[in-house]
Amino acid sequence: MLTGYTFLIAAIVAFGTLGIFHKVADHPECRPKMTALLLHFWGGVLSIIYIAIMDPRGFELPKAVLGIGAATGLVASLTLFVFQTGLKYGKIATSWLIINLTTSVPVLISIIVFHEHLSAAKGLGVLLVFAAIVMLWLDKRADLKSEIPAGGEDLQNVTLPDSTRSDRSKWFPLMMLTFLGQGLASSSQKVLVEANVANYVWQFLLVFYWVGFLVILAMSVMREKWPNRREITTALVMAACSVVGNFSMTSALKTVKGSIAYPASNGSLLIVVLGGVLIFREKIHPIGIAGIACGVCAILILL
Repeated sequence: MLTGYTFLIAAIVAFGTLGIFHKVADHPECRPKMTALLLHFWGGVLSIIYIAIMDPRGFELPKAVLGIGAATGLVASLTLFVFQTGLKYGKIATSWLIINLTTSVPVLISIIVFHEHLSAAKGLGVLLVFAAIVMLWLDKRADLKSEIPAGGEDLQNVTLPDSTRSDRSKWFPLMMLTFLGQGLASSSQKVLVEANVANYVWQFLLVFYWVGFLVILAMSVMREKWPNRREITTALVMAACSVVGNFSMTSALKTVKGSIAYPASNGSLLIVVLGGVLIFREKIHPIGIAGIACGVCAILILL
């Protein structure tokens, strides 16, 4: 059990660092699609290196591992691109909370598909997840109001530039797509354990990353210039965090219950929020702070 919690702590740190580097990648020289492409490429390379040197199972791919890995790679690659694009229109602290709140998706899948019992407390936690999402949407609406010219005009009576309204309106739907996609992708770790193939986690990661790479490559072929140095190095660090986080989380689920491990992994939110405020000097409106507090309460209840 102690080893399981050690893996869980490693997953929290890795995913938190990944969240911070998502914001680092929010740079004019880092294209979202190229960053996602290179992240999956480096993830696949790191998986090959580990399997070739350390894993006695080698490149054996059971059908269950191949199927779960391919499906997860497809969903996760598209979700990553959507999330990275959404960051162009929002804050890392509130955007990364959306990622953490996807805990409710594997919790619901565990209940509906794997027939786990849902206590009243966990039901309340799931409801708080959606309450937090509404608050974060209101935080984005407060951003829109702050751009109204001085003079006290009502929001409905002020015409903002079309580009401004368009940019602000993109964040919420992009984050909702991220919420659903990331939730489904995260559930793959639980599916691996239930399918009794959790020992093939590196083979799963191999399929997952390369399928994601091919999907994004198909979306990018003949449309993108060659990657630059910033994209290559940023994606490499993000890939390392992603590999460590996914491996650690799957390893933790062998001994730690999913109803504990998934919500606890949201501790990465604290790392990301601190990074957003201290490193990127982001400001959050009171309603956004309330949304974060609500999300943290949801995490504590789901524990």
